[in-house]
Amino acid sequence: MNLLRIFLILLISVGFSFKAITAQGVQKIIIDPGHGGKDPGAIGVTGLKEKDVVLNVSQMTAKYLRDNFPDIEVIMTRNTDVFLELHERSSIANNHNADLFISIHANAASSKSAYGAETFVLGLHKSEANLEVAKRENAVIELEDNHQDNYAFNPNSPEGHIMMSMAQNAYLDQSILLASAVQDEFTNRVHRHNRGVRQAGFYVLYKTTMPSILIELGFLSNAEEEKFLRSAQGQDYLASAIYRAVKEYKILVDGKFAENEANRNNNPTPVTDKDRIFKIQVYASKSKAAPDAKVYQDFGEVSVEPADNGVYRYMVNKYNSYEAAASDLLAVTKKGYKGAYIVAYEDGKRVQVYDVTSTN
Repeated sequence: MNLLRIFLILLISVGFSFKAITAQGVQKIIIDPGHGGKDPGAIGVTGLKEKDVVLNVSQMTAKYLRDNFPDIEVIMTRNTDVFLELHERSSIANNHNADLFISIHANAASSKSAYGAETFVLGLHKSEANLEVAKRENAVIELEDNHQDNYAFNPNSPEGHIMMSMAQNAYLDQSILLASAVQDEFTNRVHRHNRGVRQAGFYVLYKTTMPSILIELGFLSNAEEEKFLRSAQGQDYLASAIYRAVKEYKILVDGKFAENEANRNNNPTPVTDKDRIFKIQVYASKSKAAPDAKVYQDFGEVSVEPADNGVYRYMVNKYNSYEAAASDLLAVTKKGYKGAYIVAYEDGKRVQVYDVTSTN
């Protein structure tokens, strides 16, 4: 398939349906529990099904959002154990003219040692691992009746990945901003291993016309993570982390709930960007890097910080706003720093990226 044909199919399949990114902020959120019904998703080492875990976490996330943002409409693509075709999920978001789409999943790998949480935005996969995750999530199409009639291309083909990587450019920065906030909450609040913000060709993200992310909560193929994902406490921690990330995203996007939320939760007013600086942490190591190490060659500004646990943390660049750091995060990961994430400093001291205290 030549590039011209790819481009023409892309225009037809998207239908020029990108809505303008407006200043109205976040008013409608779609929560999409992956899989369901005859599609169990990944199966854990003791039989835990992905479809059950993600439904529970999605319902908890929706409750957090509804309780704390009563004037935001939160819509679930499914509330029960039912099978939804992949194209139906994005259609629900588009038909409701939603402002955010959050698809929640759990991971699996052939290696039982793989662990950690990661959040995806749409794009051309940067590694075989990213490709395999996308292929697994896209494979549900094979369970659909008449799937040949519902999809203009095979999402797992090379041409399909090229087409999907082009489709979300209008929302990429906002999607990365939300994905980064999710990973920050998972890492700093729930203490999950941070596998970073990644790109891959997920059909469910390709068809949405708003900022969209796909969250992989952890690996059911890892015995310890399956145990955590099975527990009510683990599911609640993950749901509250997603809620907090959406909350901070909303504050950054429109700001109109910042003061009300702070007063409601008896929290201090969130610190503004002008009071702090942001950096991107690229990795941590028990040994100090040599002056000619790769990190110094890749970046013009590198700072090293010894952590309490005896490791050195390496931060690059300096930004006056979270948005500026988020816009560079993908470029940093492209240099090979897959676990990179955003950190914040105030008066030279490392602080939480956001200072709004959890209601959990």
